[in-house]
Amino acid sequence: MDEQTKNLQARTDAKLRYAKIHLDELASLPSLNGDDFDRAHQESFLFHLYGVCAALQIELNHYYGVGLPIENLSPGKLREALKQQGIQSQELSSLFTLEQDDSSWLRQAKDMRDHSTHIQGVPRTFFLGGENDGMVKLKNPRTDAVTNCHFLDEFRTWLEQMNQFVQKLRDSALTYKKDN
Repeated sequence: MDEQTKNLQARTDAKLRYAKIHLDELASLPSLNGDDFDRAHQESFLFHLYGVCAALQIELNHYYGVGLPIENLSPGKLREALKQQGIQSQELSSLFTLEQDDSSWLRQAKDMRDHSTHIQGVPRTFFLGGENDGMVKLKNPRTDAVTNCHFLDEFRTWLEQMNQFVQKLRDSALTYKKDN
């Protein structure tokens, strides 16, 4: 593996580690009461988790040899440059599909990240009593859907899914790079 590939993968992997650091710190709190420390870590988790997608796009730009400048790189610019070369990226299609699916974990994470970055914190519901006692669930600001479980469990699932997604897309793109 060449040095540039290693460096690009290291950046994507760093974003995954940063998200995990914030998740681990949230999980270690004695209570999740919505204070600034709690919310700052929640927003940081979402920022880094979704930031993996931007880092992954830079990897795809490299694997496919597109050569676009990494500043302001977007899926649309990457897709258009590939289209001009007569190439369709299965990885970009997978990313696009996941981001457009209202029920996907990535779309939920993106909606919550966007809201907390540009508007205000993600709405939360604290449960006292009943079957959900002690849970804190998040409400998607775009769809009003409440997460399925305690947000820490949801975040753990999203982080694991992102790890798997990155590996799947990398494997696919590296196979393309090796064959071309």
